[in-house]
Amino acid sequence: MESRRKFLKTAGALAGAMAFSPLLSKAEVKTFEEKAKYLAGLDPATITNDEDFWSWVRESFTVSPNIINLNNGGVAPQPKVVQDAHIRYYQLCNEGPSYYMWRVLDQGREPLRAKLAKLAGVSPEEIAINRNSTEGLNTVIFGL
Repeated sequence: MESRRKFLKTAGALAGAMAFSPLLSKAEVKTFEEKAKYLAGLDPATITNDEDFWSWVRESFTVSPNIINLNNGGVAPQPKVVQDAHIRYYQLCNEGPSYYMWRVLDQGREPLRAKLAKLAGVSPEEIAINRNSTEGLNTVIFGL
């Protein structure tokens, strides 16, 4: 079974590999690697009480401080770094839509599945890539 600590170490290594991606800046990747390394050496009680860490987490999101979202399962906000990467990716895709659709996305799907499988500690055949959690749940529900 995968421990949270091992997951964070693996995620930190994956973030390092993503440093060459045009979607994440090197500074964003470096910050994530530093936080993952920092957390890997701490016990949960220490992390729970680390106000600096939780301040960094809070600042990573662009949600309104006037609203409390208790429905994170269905409509959770994305961290700012994900929003920024999504916008950069959207712009990149629109520079050459057919090229991106057929050359980049098609060729990148299976390598992505392999990386996700390695991160999760399973075989690539056990990974299903969906657009969102609702689609994933519906796939399982309607498959039953």
